[in-house]
Amino acid sequence: MHPAAGGAEKHLHRIFSKIVEMGHEVVLFTTSFPGAKEREVVDGIQVIRKGGDLMFQLTAAMNLKKLDREFNFDVVVEDLNKLPVFAHWFVRKPLLVQMHHLWRKSIFSEAIFPIAFVVWFFERIIPFFYRTQKFVVVSPSTKKELAEIGVDESRISVIYNGSEKPAVAGVANVAESRENVASENASVPYFIWLSRVHRYKGIWTALEAFEIFSKNHPEVQLKIVGDGPLLKKLPAWIRSHGLDGKVELTGFVPAARKYGLLSSSLALLQTSYKEGWGLTVMEAAQLCKTTIASDVPGLRDSVRDGETGILFPASDAAACAAAMEKVYNDVSLRESLGFAAKRYAGSFSWENSARETLDLLQRTVEGRAS
Repeated sequence: MHPAAGGAEKHLHRIFSKIVEMGHEVVLFTTSFPGAKEREVVDGIQVIRKGGDLMFQLTAAMNLKKLDREFNFDVVVEDLNKLPVFAHWFVRKPLLVQMHHLWRKSIFSEAIFPIAFVVWFFERIIPFFYRTQKFVVVSPSTKKELAEIGVDESRISVIYNGSEKPAVAGVANVAESRENVASENASVPYFIWLSRVHRYKGIWTALEAFEIFSKNHPEVQLKIVGDGPLLKKLPAWIRSHGLDGKVELTGFVPAARKYGLLSSSLALLQTSYKEGWGLTVMEAAQLCKTTIASDVPGLRDSVRDGETGILFPASDAAACAAAMEKVYNDVSLRESLGFAAKRYAGSFSWENSARETLDLLQRTVEGRAS
């Protein structure tokens, strides 16, 4: 429900709301935001919100013992996203550390130096302060990265993100959504870029690639779907590069329109410098849409190069444009990649992910007891 929530938050919610459905009690301790209730139940999860992002480590340190006295947890999951909170220092219960990806050097492309250095430094010390804890990650790429910084591979489990049909995500009638969008853009083919508008999501790469592509294909548009801190900077860039009328900034859109836009697109552009997996890749795949993605950890797991999509070297706008050219000009290739992507997405489910997570939690508890 947080206005800045993205894939990591969606993953957490999908997994643990299903664990609630399996008969377990789940408490989420997280940051607050304007207008939020301090306590409420969301899809069975007891959500408790305190403080903001910058001081969340301190907020956690001050509250975890109190929460354990109130709920008497069997196991604690630390969702390690940017900065660790060292939960095992404050709650003497079995701990599972959940991670999507490591930032490593890519953080210096996203944040100013002092903040980037802090994130980079805390990632480097993870192996020293989490010596015995189990880790769970969403892709083999992240497992490899954790092992490279010194975490024992035997303590790292891979549990993939699920993939859901659009109807599950709030779209009652995908065909109707597609027709509605198509009527707005009846004769205008377009690529879609779908994400929070952050620098590390590769928004500039997508725009530069489209500028190259557009020189030969002025009839094609690019739709930027999502909100974020860089969104307000895009209109000036678009005007200065002569792309007025060719790039549409939709901002945040509700689920029904998001899936409608995906279903009518030529392909998804996923230009991030860093991802744990790539939930938007699977959202597109469920609608038989292929993805042109950066060849980076996470995305090289959710996109099978040449089979379900096309990978290009990260930040290489010319290579991205060439992949767009290939997908646009070859209809049979585009369709075959889309159908293969849908088959691949069908092999993942949130139900399986939740069951595997619950099994790992059980083993974590049993391991501590022994």
